[in-house]
Amino acid sequence: MAMDDDRYAFLNDRIDHEGGRVDDLDTRVTALEGGRETKHSRRLEWIVIVLVALEALFEILMYFHPHA
Repeated sequence: MAMDDDRYAFLNDRIDHEGGRVDDLDTRVTALEGGRETKHSRRLEWIVIVLVALEALFEILMYFHPHA
C-alpha cells in the first residue's frame, strides 16, 4: 500500500507541475494577445488621424479655391 501512496504522490506532483506550466503558457498567450490588440488599436488611431488631416487639407483647398 505504501508503494501506491508513493505513486499517487508522485503523480499528484507531476499534475501540479504541469498545471503550473499550463498557467504560465496561458499568461504568456494572454500577454501576446494584448500586445497584438494594442498594435491594432494604434494602427486604427493613425488611420483616423490621417483621414482627419486629409479632410482638413481639402477644406483649406476649397476655401482658397476661386468660386465661379
